[in-house]
Amino acid sequence: MQRRQFLTLWGLSLPLVSSCAARLPAFPAPSAGPALPEASDWQQFQQQLHGQLLGHDHDEFVWRAKSANSRFDQQVPAVIVRAASSADVQLTLQFVRRFNLPFAIRGGGHSYTGLSGTAGLLLDLGLLQQIHYADGQARIGAGAKLGDVYAALGVYQQSIPAGSCASVGIAGLMQGGGLGIADRMHGLTCDALLEAEIVTADGQLLRCNANQHADLFWALRGGGGGQLGVLTELSFRTFPTATVRNYIGRYPLTNGEQVLTEWQRWATQLPDTVWTQLAIWVNGDSKDAAEIQIRCCGIGHQADVTQAWQQLENRLSGLWGDVDMQDHLYLDFMLSDCKGLDSNQCKLPSQHDAGKLKRVAMAGSSDMFNKILPAAGCQALLSAMRKRAQQGQIGAVLLTLMGGAIAAKPRDFNAFAHRHALFSAQYLSIHPEHSDESLLAKSAAWCHQMRYQMRRWSSGGAYLNYTDGLIKHPAIAYYAGHYARLQQIKRQYDPQGLFRQRQGIKV
Repeated sequence: MQRRQFLTLWGLSLPLVSSCAARLPAFPAPSAGPALPEASDWQQFQQQLHGQLLGHDHDEFVWRAKSANSRFDQQVPAVIVRAASSADVQLTLQFVRRFNLPFAIRGGGHSYTGLSGTAGLLLDLGLLQQIHYADGQARIGAGAKLGDVYAALGVYQQSIPAGSCASVGIAGLMQGGGLGIADRMHGLTCDALLEAEIVTADGQLLRCNANQHADLFWALRGGGGGQLGVLTELSFRTFPTATVRNYIGRYPLTNGEQVLTEWQRWATQLPDTVWTQLAIWVNGDSKDAAEIQIRCCGIGHQADVTQAWQQLENRLSGLWGDVDMQDHLYLDFMLSDCKGLDSNQCKLPSQHDAGKLKRVAMAGSSDMFNKILPAAGCQALLSAMRKRAQQGQIGAVLLTLMGGAIAAKPRDFNAFAHRHALFSAQYLSIHPEHSDESLLAKSAAWCHQMRYQMRRWSSGGAYLNYTDGLIKHPAIAYYAGHYARLQQIKRQYDPQGLFRQRQGIKV
């Protein structure tokens, strides 16, 4: 029996672990490697832990075991460690190394490929959620969710550049890059990072910034989550918030060629104060016709946004479209999914027992485009989406304008490898919670197929926060010219490969 099988069996029969007096079962050691932990080992571990150790019959285990992506609900951990401090993380990694236990790290749990789940020990960072602001800087626990970050900084009318999904974890978002409506003005989430506290594979607690462990600091910013250590605290540069002016235009997919062509030409001429995204949504279960949706917004600079939108409307003047414009308070806009909810409810039910946000089953892939799509590329993209609609399937493509402050940084500013992409593309399929795995596997294959179909026009790059398990050459796609440097840093800080992922940086 393999070590993973031992741990799965151990987890399924685990009695209450939240009590120090609990009697834990012991199993014979496998033929190779160190013996599995015995009852006394777990009890000693728990006594030293400031956080929580949850076994299968703990009241919270069932819902805390689940990630944001319900596709991986069948991947049940043997035990959950909820670290309450950096010392807890050090203790847990020491325990993992001692017994060679399989493990995973969870912040928000949104991975498309299940990277934040395991059949072994799950290290949950959710208790590391403190948020402090002073003098234009925010100090944030690595387990904090975006909703809490926005709410806490909103008291000071400050924010960091990040996405709009309130349940996403800040540490994973930052390590993959961090796209959002503020990135053309203020850069990516990883660009705003000033300092990070991290526990490395050997158990050291390091503080990384431009002057201390600068190579590791470079790699953490855009080099991918959970590959170089466990982040415990992050310090960001913030920016002052302002009213968000937001336009949404909806156009029939039948006019797709003109809409996509004109949107691209218009988007490449926008000032850095304006952000835009074009999305094509198809839903075979809906009676509504498939459509193209264009979003255009800016944080402050309302005149720039309005002028930009008028220019787009002039380009599309011969088409029917449904257009809406609203001004929003910044916090209301970024937390629009949490309208009417308190801070605990503004979470997934896998993140808090009061969570009201909806869990779904997701699959995705991505592309980076350095040039606008020519007519043939537009036709290929639109034909694929029309075919998806005709087949009665669900799917989406989201093209997001990059540039601005993203491109203003040097290519090697940090480990984010696609700094000079013109557009990013997300291929996405979202299904209801508990959808059949055969359906989800087909959707994942479709998302990857979209990437394959568009390969003639893309750069070949892929966004680390939209992992695609079917990519054959992930080192090239995710890391591009930064891979060799990332490998060197990986060998320095994790020479034994304690933090390993199937598509990750190899030692």
